[in-house]
Amino acid sequence: RLVHLVGHLEAGPGGDVKSIQTKRTKSRPYAPFITSTLQQAAANQLNFTAQFTMGVAQNLYEGVTVDGMGSVGLITYMRTDSTHVSPEAIQAVREYIASNHGGPYLPPAPNTFTSSNKSAQEAHEAMRPTDVHLTPDRVRSSLKESHYKLYKLIWERFVASQMTDAQWDSTTVLISGQDDKGELVFKATGRVLVFDGYYRVTGVPNASEEAVLPAVLEGKE
Repeated sequence: RLVHLVGHLEAGPGGDVKSIQTKRTKSRPYAPFITSTLQQAAANQLNFTAQFTMGVAQNLYEGVTVDGMGSVGLITYMRTDSTHVSPEAIQAVREYIASNHGGPYLPPAPNTFTSSNKSAQEAHEAMRPTDVHLTPDRVRSSLKESHYKLYKLIWERFVASQMTDAQWDSTTVLISGQDDKGELVFKATGRVLVFDGYYRVTGVPNASEEAVLPAVLEGKE
């Protein structure tokens, strides 16, 4: 149950903007999926159980009928604990990013990721689309809805993993009030997206918990 309280504080000190600090922060893209991270993402974003996720991934790996192409295995092997990606796949996705999104979205060198499992074999790649040009929109009409949603998740995660960081301006405002008992300081924080980076592919995450700060000037009430 949501309760709204409306009122005001009486006899409180006035407030002045004591300081404003803004700094540029970055959000780095995630590694392409391994088995465990795919299961977590599918549960959180698609409400798929781990068993259902792996069944759909098995179908995508073994092959689905794509209009005009016949049976196509859309993803690499879905049981893997390695974040390794083949040089050929990295080159292909970098060419795709440059062609479809432009230079600002392509890092000078490929992004690299460390596997949490130190014994992960590089013989197994991270989960990725077998052909980055088979975009989710390209194959959607050929797939069941559940298969489309999971393929879209895998495809976007892989492409985003080789894109540039998103950039934010994070601001902290201190508001000071004085009375005969001393100083009372309130802090407000918020951030504004200034460059979308890999969010261009994945979408900007829900930031409803992030405050949107009004325009303020230091020293003003």
